[in-house]
Amino acid sequence: MKIYDISIKNFRGIKNLQNLKVGDVNSFVGKNDSGKSNILKALDAFFNDKFTAHDVFKGITDDEKTEITIRFETEELINSLALDVEGKINLKKVFSFSSAGRLVKELFYSCNDINSELYSNCWGIKEAEINAYLSSLEIEFSRSGRGVTNISKIEQIDENTQDLGRIEKEYLADEFLKNLKKQYDFFEMPDYSLFDAEQDLNIGSTAFQTQFKPIATQSLQNNSGLTSQIETNVQDDLETEFSIITEFMKRNVPNLEKIKPSVSCNWGNLVKFDLSLKFSEDVFDIPIANKGTGFKRLLMVAYFEYLAQKTTKRYQIFGIEEPETFLHPELQNDLLDSIITLSENSQFFVTTHSPVFAGATKKSNIVVVKKENEISHYFNFENEDHILDVVIKELGIRPNYNLLNDNYRKAVFVEGSGDVKFWEKAFQKINGNFPDDILIIPCGGDQVEFFVNAALCRKINRKFIFILDSDKGAVDYDSKLVNKASLIAKVEELGGEFDVLRKREIENYYSKDAMQRVIGDAFALPTEFIIDDYSDIKEDIKTHILEPSGLNFKTKNNFTVFDEMTKEEWLESAFVIEETTDLEMIIAKILED
Repeated sequence: MKIYDISIKNFRGIKNLQNLKVGDVNSFVGKNDSGKSNILKALDAFFNDKFTAHDVFKGITDDEKTEITIRFETEELINSLALDVEGKINLKKVFSFSSAGRLVKELFYSCNDINSELYSNCWGIKEAEINAYLSSLEIEFSRSGRGVTNISKIEQIDENTQDLGRIEKEYLADEFLKNLKKQYDFFEMPDYSLFDAEQDLNIGSTAFQTQFKPIATQSLQNNSGLTSQIETNVQDDLETEFSIITEFMKRNVPNLEKIKPSVSCNWGNLVKFDLSLKFSEDVFDIPIANKGTGFKRLLMVAYFEYLAQKTTKRYQIFGIEEPETFLHPELQNDLLDSIITLSENSQFFVTTHSPVFAGATKKSNIVVVKKENEISHYFNFENEDHILDVVIKELGIRPNYNLLNDNYRKAVFVEGSGDVKFWEKAFQKINGNFPDDILIIPCGGDQVEFFVNAALCRKINRKFIFILDSDKGAVDYDSKLVNKASLIAKVEELGGEFDVLRKREIENYYSKDAMQRVIGDAFALPTEFIIDDYSDIKEDIKTHILEPSGLNFKTKNNFTVFDEMTKEEWLESAFVIEETTDLEMIIAKILED
């Protein structure tokens, strides 16, 4: 379940922010103290109840409260009576403080409800009330039985009240989320993890520990015999001591026979860990808490690479403050690659001063934050016509000045740093070498860097071509196709050419034989693992290789595999077009004068 837009009232420096639309990777840029982190902190308040008196907007009046409203969209179908007028799950969390200073939290949901006081709030009530609605509407129904669920009953109410019309209403959500989860197996609220710039990567934090909780849980399940024995021993010891207490108590309660304790062990909450590091040149382990901030940031890079490899069904949302801090530009790119990979099934909210992160963000997901009279304002492509110019000026994003080098006769734009290595390797393996007069630049077509570099190409009359993945087979292929059509029009408008890989993405060009050689004797690739043209190879590798084998094998941008592949395997893995392949055709197009 993905965040569609965010509205905030009276939170920190935000007086009233309405319907800020967001995407997969969102960058917030602006000067220091402009309020870039407000959105990330608001999400932490909404999902994790992290809220203090310091989070209240200073100009709030006595009759106002802090409100954070998030609208979610989901690919699965949900009954319309649970959704707002635009078909979104609409949740509002309200924060205030009682006269005694105690934090008061309330959760509401809005829905496009039946326009009647007699039949309303179907998703926020219990089954008995739903049955009462059906009886009042004189609808025949079964209270229980095969196929009888609250969904089926609500659908009956929905169908039989169409003549009453619909109107937007708001209700307390005490039962709403529980009912959705009970009726829809796929429904689950996302997890939100905030990586605070001030706290670096806190190993002891709930956000970090939770990611590894399934490992501890599985270990406890594997050792259930030991945990059962411990529970039995504790029970026996308690009974022994309470038998003594019973004898003392009998002096005042003669008919008392026994005091029996009942042991309840919550093993899942007992496991917590810290990390120490052992270096080859050192004798002793070093607690990571004793290492510098820069080293903790390196752990964050590895942590996100780990998450990118991990198979998880739960949708995750991450807030990261200034991820570039203490990181070398090359490591910034490594972290960015992991974020982009994870964003296929997660969302990111990033505050940054870095051209690396802001430049790699789609223009539609860049938010410029400005503060006026102590109030933060948020500008994006919807309310700022020249958002790219503002971002470029704000962060000082510069073009790739290698374009000015006359030794380069053509620029090749690709979607990411992995694509740069892919095409360099393709040239070397298929043509024997990579030409010195070709410059490959990574920057997605909707990213700020592309517009900066393409504008320079046009200005200096430098030829350029944009190579895209086809993305065929992707769940969101239709929307990507629309984006591609828009991008191709922009490329042609700027005087460039374009071409498209015929397979889904570069991972579909892996050779299975080369993969087996890289893995070696540790694991035999199963026959059901097939590298199709349009399948999600990264997920297939997780399913057919990583899960059954436990191997540490990189699913995305695995250049050990591409290095291992022979020229013949490169051509066999390519998409055949008549007498040639797509890779050979694109290489020839790049080499054209």
